[in-house]
Amino acid sequence: MHLLKLNDDSSWMWTLNGKRYLVDPWFTPSQVDFYPWFSEQFHVTKQPTISELGSVDFIFISHPFTDHCNKETLLQCDPNIPVIADATVRKKIGKWSHFTTLLSLEEAELRIEKFGSGSVLDPVHNAFIFHTDSGKLLYAPHGSRAKSIPSVDVLIATTTNYTLPFFLGGTINLGIHKAMQLLETTQAKKLITTHDEQKVGKGLVEKLAKKHYENAISLPEILWLKVGEEFAYPGGM
Repeated sequence: MHLLKLNDDSSWMWTLNGKRYLVDPWFTPSQVDFYPWFSEQFHVTKQPTISELGSVDFIFISHPFTDHCNKETLLQCDPNIPVIADATVRKKIGKWSHFTTLLSLEEAELRIEKFGSGSVLDPVHNAFIFHTDSGKLLYAPHGSRAKSIPSVDVLIATTTNYTLPFFLGGTINLGIHKAMQLLETTQAKKLITTHDEQKVGKGLVEKLAKKHYENAISLPEILWLKVGEEFAYPGGM
């Protein structure tokens, strides 16, 4: 299990069972939800390019939102790379008529389990366990509200608290306290932070959003990777 951080949002390159997985790539300068007047967010640092990433065996998309499922970025990818996602994301990507192969979680080479919030009204707090030859990886980029999640070896989750009014979704990123609870629940050996970029925003959502970013608290269980840094499990503990 080899994890490479591609940006300060939630884009990754994972090597699992010898295959390279490009995860939630968003490398364009900004991403828009519905309309720019409603919500537009901008990266504050230079982003990688698709051509710099080298070979990719699979693309995994966790959520349908444009900071995870970014059309402009994904259309730059080789259409022959299989995309793994749940039904909602596959439906969205399928409309672009770009990728030749869209795989459900059940069709992936390795076992992937999805843990939702338990509510159809909450499409945000999905988490996924990847079962690899070297251990289990839990990816929860917004945190998780799942009632029960089994033990894992490595946890990737946000430490940022990002809250909107209830009519716009309520708390989106659940913050450090929920991340630590998830760490304890799953008995993960390491929490690797993600989705914590202090982006610049504009539009209605930005005006209403309340944000709290952690200041890299020093705990042996938490790993604050910088862009371009890597973590390997086992071996990187």
